[in-house]
Amino acid sequence: MANTDETILRSQRLQPAAPWPLLHQALRMALYDEYAARAYYAGVVQAFGQQAPFASILKSEAQHIATLVRLCQRYGVPRPLDPFPAETTISASWRVNLERGVSGELANIRLYDYLLTWVTEPDVRQAFLRVQAASRDKHLPAFQRALEKAMALENWHAQQGVAPSQAYVRHGPLSDALERGLALLASQHGAFGLIGTLVRSTHPAMLAGMVAGGAAVQLLRKAKKPSFDSSLSQSQED
Repeated sequence: MANTDETILRSQRLQPAAPWPLLHQALRMALYDEYAARAYYAGVVQAFGQQAPFASILKSEAQHIATLVRLCQRYGVPRPLDPFPAETTISASWRVNLERGVSGELANIRLYDYLLTWVTEPDVRQAFLRVQAASRDKHLPAFQRALEKAMALENWHAQQGVAPSQAYVRHGPLSDALERGLALLASQHGAFGLIGTLVRSTHPAMLAGMVAGGAAVQLLRKAKKPSFDSSLSQSQED
């Protein structure tokens, strides 16, 4: 069963000539858009696991929906049906999903800009402004940062002849952290000489082993240092 105002909801344009009040249309339209975002973010989390930023933003979407549902109840507006769990598709590419997250948040911000030109009720305006601020100040920057990291990681792998789909293969916590760090370093500073060439051609697991080995050597040196100082002090006293 489709919503009776499905055309209006999907067009994201209020219709003064429609048989429903403008506030009625605006609340349903805002809630409908949050439904769409929730379904998409939930699909990405289901496909890729509890990864940032989708996992945290999904929780935020639930709060937005709860806020809008309360407003619908207050003004006697029936909630729209949610068709999105059955029709939402997720890309196999992590980067593409992040790009869609960016475009979705931008569209959401524009929608509230539009709805705010029609709505006069103070509590509804306040709620719309809060939801919009979360999209503008939190969700959008989070997606943009994640997208920047994903693009850097894929570019770094491309320099080694590795397909983008392989850029997210897990090698272990330390190896993955080194890989992401090197990818960002390369994207921000470009080629960094002979060392950069050697590093880019080295497998992340090997780099992690080198780092772990170096850390172990430093720990051993520190463990031996007190006994050396003690013997030196004892010889001076003698």
